[in-house]
Amino acid sequence: MKNTKKVIYFIGILVFIQLIYSGSIPVVRAEETVPGSYYQNLNFNNTYAYEVIQFGNPSSWYNFSPWPNSYEGDWRTNVGGQIEINLTGFYNKDTGDWGNVFEDPIPWYDIEIFENNLGSLNSNFTLSNKSNSEVARALTLGYNNFQPGFMIPNENLTYIKELALNQSDPGGLYASIGDVQIEESYNFLYIGFEEIGGVEQKSYFIYDKWTGSLIWAKSSVLGYLLEIKSLNFTLEDSFVYNVIHFSEATGWYNLTGGFEGDWNTNTGGQIIANLTGYYDKDPNDWGNVIDDPIPWFDIEIVENKTGILTTNFTIANRSNSELGWAFTLGYNYFQPGILLQIIDNLTRVKKLALQEASGFANGLVSIEETPLTIKIAFEQTDGEQDTNLIYEKRTGLLLWGYTSIGDYLLEMVIDDYTPWESTGEESSPPPYFFLRILPYIVIASISVLIITTALIASRFKPGFKKFNKYVLISVLAIASFTSFFVFTSSTEVSEVNTPLKEVDDITLIVDYGNGTIMTWANFTLSDYNTTAFDALSEWCDFEITDYGERGIIVESINGLKKSWLYSVNGESPGVSAKKYNLRDGDIVKWIGS
Repeated sequence: MKNTKKVIYFIGILVFIQLIYSGSIPVVRAEETVPGSYYQNLNFNNTYAYEVIQFGNPSSWYNFSPWPNSYEGDWRTNVGGQIEINLTGFYNKDTGDWGNVFEDPIPWYDIEIFENNLGSLNSNFTLSNKSNSEVARALTLGYNNFQPGFMIPNENLTYIKELALNQSDPGGLYASIGDVQIEESYNFLYIGFEEIGGVEQKSYFIYDKWTGSLIWAKSSVLGYLLEIKSLNFTLEDSFVYNVIHFSEATGWYNLTGGFEGDWNTNTGGQIIANLTGYYDKDPNDWGNVIDDPIPWFDIEIVENKTGILTTNFTIANRSNSELGWAFTLGYNYFQPGILLQIIDNLTRVKKLALQEASGFANGLVSIEETPLTIKIAFEQTDGEQDTNLIYEKRTGLLLWGYTSIGDYLLEMVIDDYTPWESTGEESSPPPYFFLRILPYIVIASISVLIITTALIASRFKPGFKKFNKYVLISVLAIASFTSFFVFTSSTEVSEVNTPLKEVDDITLIVDYGNGTIMTWANFTLSDYNTTAFDALSEWCDFEITDYGERGIIVESINGLKKSWLYSVNGESPGVSAKKYNLRDGDIVKWIGS
C-alpha cells in the first residue's frame, strides 16, 4: 500500500512538473491582442495565402530543440502550390532560438504547405504554433540574425532598415557577409541580401508598409529555391498626389471632344483620384494601346490658397485613358495615366512604351528600373513634350510624374513618396585605360628613340647615313609586329569568349540614325544567352546573315535596313556580336548608318 502511495505521489509530481512546463510554452492561442509595434488590424481568424512561383529541392524542417528532436520532417511544394499561415498570437521567442534581432513578442503561426497536383491543392506538411523566427529559418525568409519571416513590426520602418543593414556583416562563426539593398515605394519596403562568396545565399523580400505583411519573397541557397507571392494584398482605391509644380489653368476635354471646364492647381495643391472600377475604354477613346478593362476614377483638383486647400474642379467616373490625355500622363497612344493595370506583364509594358516612341510626336523613350519601380521617360525630338513617369511595379500605381508640353507643366508625387533620381545613360571610361595603352606608348617611345639615335649617329658618321633607310624600315616592321602581338595577347579573350549563365543590369540602346533612339535599361539575360546579340534579340526584331564560325552580320533592326554596328561600354569589341559575352552592367549600343 505504501509503495502504491509512493507511485501515485511520484506520478502526481511528474504531472505537476509537466503542467508547469507546458504552461511555459505557447501551446494555445494567445489573446487576440497585437503589440503596439505591429499593425493593429491583423486578423487572427483569416488565412494568409501565398502562391508558389518557383520551388527547388525538397527541404527539411528543424525546430529549435537539440538534435535529434529538432527534425520535424521534409516538406515540399511546386509551381502553383501554396503556403498558408494562420496567426495564432504573439509570444516571446523560443528559448532555444538560434538568434533573431526582432524584439519579443513576435508572431506565431499555424502553417500548412500544399502541392499543386493538376490544378488541385494537396496538403503535404502542417505544423502548429510555430514562431515567425522558426518559420523564417525553415523557409529562408531572412539572413543571419535578421529573420523577418512573414511579418515585420511596421511602426518604425527606419529601425527595420537599420536592423537589415546591420546584419550584412554581423560577425560570428555562422554569419554570412553580403550586400544589402533597401528601397521604399508608396506601398512597399524592399530588402535584398546577396552573400559575397561562401554558399552564396540570395534573398529578396517585399513587405507591405501599411500592414507589415510579406508580399513577395525569392530566396535561394545551394539547391534550395523558393519564390512566393501574397494572394491577400489588395490595392486601396483612393490616392492623393501633392502638386510640386504647375503652370497655369488648362481646359479639360472629354473623349468626345466636349469641353468640361478649366482646372487649376498650384504648388502645395493636390490631385485626388478615387478608383471607381475597371471597365472597357470609352467608345470614343482617341486611342490607347493598353488593353481593356482599364481603371476609371473620380477626380478632385485642389488649390492651395495661402495654406487652405480649396477644391476648384471635380469630375466623376472618367477613364484612366481620359486622365492620361487630360494630365499628359502619357505620350502618343501610350496613356498609362494614374494606374497601369497591366503591370503584371512588365515585358508588354516596356514594349508598348517603346513602340509609341513615334506617332503624333517622335522622340526618345528610355526605361529604367529599381526592384520596386519602373521609370518611363519620353523626350520629344525637336519638340516640346517632356514626360517622366515612375510607377510601382507590383501595383502599377503612378508614384511621380513630371510632364510638360508648350506652356503646360505639371509635377506631382503621391503622398509619402520621394522619387528617385535617374542615373542617366552616361558610362564611365573603362577602368585601367592608361594601363591598357601603356605598351603602345612604350613601343612608340622606343621606336622614336631608335630612329632619333640613328639620325644623330648619321650626322657624326656620314657613312652610317646609308643605313637609315633600313633602320627606319626595321623599326616600323618590329613596332607593327610588336603592337599586333600586344593587341592580340592583351585582348581579354577569357572575358569575351567565356559566357556567363546570367548577367544583370544590362542596358540596350538602339540608335536608328534618324533621330529616334530607344533604350532598354536594367534587364537580365540568362541561360547562357548572354551575348551582345542576345541583348538585341531580347527586345527587337531583326534580320541577319549568318557566317557560321565567323559570326553574324545584322542587316536590319525592327524593319530598318542599314549598316548596323555595335559597341559595348563605348568601345567596339572587334568580334561578332554573337561571340561577345556580356558582363554585369554592360551597355550595348547599336547604331544604324
